[in-house]
Amino acid sequence: MLSLHNEINKKLLELCPASVEIYIVGGYIRDIILKRECYDLDYAVLGTSAVEFAEKAAKHFQGHFVVLDRVHDIARVVMPDKKNYLDFAGCVGGNINTDLANRDYTINAVACRLKDDNCEIIDPFNGRKDIENRTIRAISEKNLTEDPLRFLRAFRLAAQFGFEIEGRTLEYIKKHHELLSEVALERVNTELLKLFESENSAYNLALMKQTGVLFQIIPELAAQKKVPPNLHHHLCLIDHSIEVVRNLECQLKEFPDWAQRRINREFTTNIKAISLLKTAALLHDLGKPATWTIEQDGRHRFIKHEEVGAEQAVELLKRLKFSKNASKYIIMLIKNHLYPSQLIREGIDKISEKAIMRFFRRITDNTPDLLLLALADRLSARGPEINEETIEKNLNGTYELLEKYRVSREEVKTIPKLLTGKDIMEILDISKGPMVGKVLKALREEQICGNVNTKEEAVRFIKSFKNYTKNV
Repeated sequence: MLSLHNEINKKLLELCPASVEIYIVGGYIRDIILKRECYDLDYAVLGTSAVEFAEKAAKHFQGHFVVLDRVHDIARVVMPDKKNYLDFAGCVGGNINTDLANRDYTINAVACRLKDDNCEIIDPFNGRKDIENRTIRAISEKNLTEDPLRFLRAFRLAAQFGFEIEGRTLEYIKKHHELLSEVALERVNTELLKLFESENSAYNLALMKQTGVLFQIIPELAAQKKVPPNLHHHLCLIDHSIEVVRNLECQLKEFPDWAQRRINREFTTNIKAISLLKTAALLHDLGKPATWTIEQDGRHRFIKHEEVGAEQAVELLKRLKFSKNASKYIIMLIKNHLYPSQLIREGIDKISEKAIMRFFRRITDNTPDLLLLALADRLSARGPEINEETIEKNLNGTYELLEKYRVSREEVKTIPKLLTGKDIMEILDISKGPMVGKVLKALREEQICGNVNTKEEAVRFIKSFKNYTKNV
């Protein structure tokens, strides 16, 4: 018996005529068993059009009605809280057992009919047992190949819930992974970002590499298999890239709470910044194969690989349907991923305040994100020439730089305003626009450094930058 006491379900039951059967399926039941909150609710509808029933539900809840696939009778209701999503689909094959037999994994092939608070689980494939054993198991090879996105979904579900994909299912995926080329890239993008949102992405990226799925969706990474370990790296390049994601996941938990909140922020609707940051981590060395040279002394060089990689990422991200803002963020991280380590190489005490402020001005609010990526990169390179002193110096320097960033943001709130935007326009003879804000920001940073303390010093600072508007 399973309790489905939920206000949404109670209301749906009231809307359901006697001739209609409605079943809650898959994820919601799984999450009840796992004692997890669930906001994406899936329903199978029998006896009427699922699209029509969804429209009726949307009006009742005053939610947003979206037809996802009229041909296959699938629709969605976005609830007014923008948090809960209700997906409705017609029962495949005309009854619930046939419907469940056509699903992807046993953990999603469980259902309960909405008729009272307590109901029996319909579980023809022992999905409940697999949920309790934390196992991803395909219902059949045929079911997976009918919609190859299900290959990628296996890794996303495993990462999301900390489950293991059983061996036969992995073999199905490895055998047919090339079918992923038939899947719309918008759908691939959604599953990939959901995978990166979890704390177990790196482990599943390694499995995706082994089965060929990773190179099927991002073929640009295949060239990294040819780059071996070297004096700085103990792993071959593709394994290093995955290791950076793993260390990023580990180190995020060690960051101060304010930085964790920043990195876990919602970047845009339903997409978290951490997912994009992990995408950048996986792609950070994209430019290395193209810039790889081996010198006479046997040293491996990858000169300007960060710039080449940033350029290569432009088309890659466009193809994978990342938004312009998401792509801009990822490309910025790839291009600058060496910057923090280069800055603190000799020790944080050797860096001038100007150099630190220049770094903060260039990276802006994404400083915690970039510092985490750079630290994960440093911890993932432990070749023969990298000793523990180097690692420790980088680790300490990163945290000191992070703290300086926090302090600088606090100081910006308290420093006196010496000049206005109008003053800047008059001094530099420029028009109103974003340049004024950039100059004011540079002035504030000079105040934080203690180089400017009075209005007269502020005017001199601005006047000394006759060509400033060309450089900021």
